[in-house]
Amino acid sequence: MIRNYYTDSYKSGIAVTPSDTLLIDGRTKATTPIGSWKQYNLYIGNSPTTLPVTTTANNNAVSNSVNVGLKSPNPQIKVGMRVTGAGLPDAGLLVATVVDASNYTLSQADTIAEDATLTYSYDAEASIKVHTINNEVITFKKPAQGFVLPVSVVQVYATDTTGGVTDIVALS
Repeated sequence: MIRNYYTDSYKSGIAVTPSDTLLIDGRTKATTPIGSWKQYNLYIGNSPTTLPVTTTANNNAVSNSVNVGLKSPNPQIKVGMRVTGAGLPDAGLLVATVVDASNYTLSQADTIAEDATLTYSYDAEASIKVHTINNEVITFKKPAQGFVLPVSVVQVYATDTTGGVTDIVALS
């Protein structure tokens, strides 16, 4: 059970899968009458308060691979961050998955020299775009991590969950 000053308690929580077409409960928004939409409050599990940037110079050599290993763990590296630095394309590459604090995969294979200076950052400030029970679309910029948004939500869009907003839980 999660509590904060917006409500006393919640009965249950489900992990949110952002979608441009589906409601939180998995039904298709276009074919579901507004009066039958199920409303939720959203708990924001992870949301950076500032645009995070971290730099490393302790990677293992990468030879035409998506797999990158670090000699020292860096828990600040997250999925969706853009990696730029020596040997990478000018636009950088995205972190596709994070295996653990010392290993991650890139969005495409590349070659990176050992101990190259690599910078990791998000392309946008943390934000989340939602559709409310009142049929309104609202975007929250830099939502507070560890709190419940103060609206009744029926849908979370995939298009605006960049910038590190993750671990979203729908509470009923």
